[in-house]
Amino acid sequence: MGATRGWSTYCKMAQKEGNRRGYAVGVQTFDRIREQGSVYIDKTEYVWKMVTTDAVNFFLSRPRRFGKSLLVDTLRCYFEGRKELFEGLYIYNVEKEWKQYPVIFLNLSNGKYFEKELVHPTINVILEQEEKKFGIAKPDDPTNYDARLTRMIETAYQQTGEKVVVLIDEYDAPMLDSKNDPELQNYIRNRVRNLFSPLKAQERYLRFVFLTGISKFSQLSVFSELNNLQQLTFDPNYEGICGITEEELLTQMKPDIEQLCESRNRLDARYGIVNTYDSTVADLKYWFDGYHFSREMTDIYCPWSLVSAFAMGDIMNFWFSTGTPTSLINILRTRSDISLPELEGYTAKLARFDAPTERITDPIPALFQSGYLTLKEYDRRKNEWTLGFPNEEVREGFADCLYKYMMPDYVGSGDTLGIAFNDLRFKDKTFEQFIEVIRKWYAGIPYSITGKNQNEQLYQSLLYAAFLAVGGDISAEEQTSDGRMDLALKMPDAIYILELKYGKTAEEATDQIVAKNYAVRFAADDRPVWAVGLNISEDHRTIDSYKIVQVKQ
Repeated sequence: MGATRGWSTYCKMAQKEGNRRGYAVGVQTFDRIREQGSVYIDKTEYVWKMVTTDAVNFFLSRPRRFGKSLLVDTLRCYFEGRKELFEGLYIYNVEKEWKQYPVIFLNLSNGKYFEKELVHPTINVILEQEEKKFGIAKPDDPTNYDARLTRMIETAYQQTGEKVVVLIDEYDAPMLDSKNDPELQNYIRNRVRNLFSPLKAQERYLRFVFLTGISKFSQLSVFSELNNLQQLTFDPNYEGICGITEEELLTQMKPDIEQLCESRNRLDARYGIVNTYDSTVADLKYWFDGYHFSREMTDIYCPWSLVSAFAMGDIMNFWFSTGTPTSLINILRTRSDISLPELEGYTAKLARFDAPTERITDPIPALFQSGYLTLKEYDRRKNEWTLGFPNEEVREGFADCLYKYMMPDYVGSGDTLGIAFNDLRFKDKTFEQFIEVIRKWYAGIPYSITGKNQNEQLYQSLLYAAFLAVGGDISAEEQTSDGRMDLALKMPDAIYILELKYGKTAEEATDQIVAKNYAVRFAADDRPVWAVGLNISEDHRTIDSYKIVQVKQ
């Protein structure tokens, strides 16, 4: 859960040359984006839908870097009645009054909460900024957040005669910073609960309350105490409220795709590669699309990554540039009931991954809420969701983080494995020679990793992470009518079905592939298919035998 949150840093201000469009990186304020003429994807139809319903209290959860902060600031500007900023946008023509309301804006991500001594100074500064707006003197007891917010709401109402708007961005930031320290988190939870308590008691003075965050912290009582809290997270009517939908990309951002195509052609000219508009769209979809937040399954792109690509003029992995989910990976490594390869295709009911994350013992909700997993399919009959990595950017970044975390630096075989994989890809080595490299790689993994929970699943997970990290087209647990294969590696000239055994024989592994006819999964593929059986020695914790058999011409 990185330190930088929201669409606040969604792109650097590109230098405007000719008709080149500008992109705002490090800017999360709606007014600045509009005043400097930066690219803005119109989300004001969703704003209008919210502000004209009977509901008063709203909550939206989205992964980091998904535009939550920009959305909150858009609401701020709207409720401040700043009509001129919205010219040309949807809400400009449908809103007739442009009434001005007093706005209390609390951004809880403005600070750090890693130590108990930092908690009050951080929250105190946030409250002081808003108190100054209404001319409120310093309180006698600055630690009484309940009284301070209560006085702020009542003062704002009395000064203006209008009901108050309360916007809380990243409400869960204090708890996310303290996840690894239960005592600190309990202290923070009590302080933040005290801060939020007036939102129910002062309801008669409130026009609109909006909270954003990544996770649900039920013990804060926000979700049980706020009357009629409308949760937008899985509401199909608000699925596209943050992020960039495919429709928005292909319409509002068509000029940006064209610019990106031109830029990539300049970069790729030396390699003889020609990028077309359609191929650029396909590459953007492969790398940055794939998020879904309701049964509508609207295709949504990560805004940070997409707009960063437009600003840079190239496509690369932007998602993991600020933080990696090492705490989640550590839990995955120790959970014997969750296989890392099974994360793609994991099924769960909504309550499973929409669960509170006060204490992370189950990685599934944390991975979903953080954006590492997303909704892929919905089975109405079973009322179950299938989860998976949203796109190649997250899949590759997660695997690289996983690989580096599970493989300490002193193993020193990551580059060796990557080089050997490229040799296999370009036919400079046979698959038998590649297996010898894997054998040495397994042997170099410390006992601290392989000494506990030794089973086929562990070695499958390690090999899966390694293949992903070196750029392999690898899948796991692909199903046939008679079972599920451990791993399937797709190379340009062949497909290899890998079955791992622990303390048995390589022949048993290949016999299973043949007996269960796993190759039928690739019947329509022109490439030959090979069955690869790998047996892991119980004594030496590496491959002690292997067998390769062609099962499809």
